[in-house]
Amino acid sequence: MTNDFLGHQPRKTRLALMGEFSAGKSTLSKLFLGDDPLPIKVTATRLPPVLISYGESAAYAVGHDGTETRIKTEEIDQVVLEETRMIRLFHPSDTLEICDLIDMPGISDPSMSSDVWMSVMDEVDSVIWCTQATQAWRQSEAATWEQIAESTNGQNILLVTQVDKLHSERDLSRVMMRLKKETDGLFQNIFPISITEAIAAGDDEAKWKASGAADFVNDLIERLMAVASKPHTAPIADSAAEAADTNVAPRSEPPGQSDATQTQAAPQKTAAYGAQSVIPKRVRVLTQMRGRTERPTKASLANR
Repeated sequence: MTNDFLGHQPRKTRLALMGEFSAGKSTLSKLFLGDDPLPIKVTATRLPPVLISYGESAAYAVGHDGTETRIKTEEIDQVVLEETRMIRLFHPSDTLEICDLIDMPGISDPSMSSDVWMSVMDEVDSVIWCTQATQAWRQSEAATWEQIAESTNGQNILLVTQVDKLHSERDLSRVMMRLKKETDGLFQNIFPISITEAIAAGDDEAKWKASGAADFVNDLIERLMAVASKPHTAPIADSAAEAADTNVAPRSEPPGQSDATQTQAAPQKTAAYGAQSVIPKRVRVLTQMRGRTERPTKASLANR
C-alpha cells in the first residue's frame, strides 16, 4: 500500500522533511500545503512519520504488517505509536500534484526511538533537512545524515531555518560559509529561510523573496518537475518519479475512490494562519509554465 495505491503505476517523488526537534519541519509542511491537514492539537503530539499524498481528505493508520485502518483525522493523536509504522494522509493541495511529503519526527526527540522513523526510510526518495540557523548542523545531525544519506536518491537539500533569529546579515554569512564547508558534497544545495516570514508574505513578492523562500521553492519545483519528465525505467519500489512525462501525472489516491471523484478535487481551504496557499499557488503557476495538462483519470491512463 505504501509504495503505490494504484497497483503498478509509478509514484511521485517522496520528499521527506527531516531534522532535529523544533527545526521547523511541521511549519514547513504548512507552507508547502497552503494549510495544515492536521488539527492544531495533533501537531504538538508525538506521531510516527506522516505520509501525505494528493486526494480527498482521508487518514489511515498503517501497521508494521501493512494493515491499513481508516481513522478520523481529529483522532490521529490516539494511534498507538508502537503499533503504527506510519500515518497515511490524503489532502487536496497543488503541491501534492508533483510530490508526496513525509513529515518525519524530530531525530533528537528523547521520548521517541530512532527506529520509529528509520523504519520508513525505504519510502523516502529525497530529503529536505531542516537545521536551525542559531545552532546549525550539530554533530548529532551530521551523524544521523551519515547513516541515511545512502538510502536517498542524492537529490537532497539543506534548509537553514529560523534565520530571522540571527542578529545580522554578517552572522548569516558566517553560518552559510561554515555550512558549505562542513557539508561539502552532502547536499545538492543549501538555502537560508525564515519560514514564518514566508508564510506571512502571502502574495507580497518582495517579502516572499526577502524570506529566502523564493530561491528555495523555485529550485525545488524545478528539480521535482525535472524528475517527473524523465522516462520511468527503474522498478516501482525504487522510482523517484510518478510519470513518464510532465503531461501525464498519475497520483496516489485513497482506496475506493471512483474516477469521477478523482477528477474533482475537494476545494482548497484558506489557511487560518495566513499562508494563503503561498507555495501551492506558485506550484500551480510554475507547473503550468512547464506545460502540464489536467490530471488524467484511471480510464485515460489505461488507454495509453
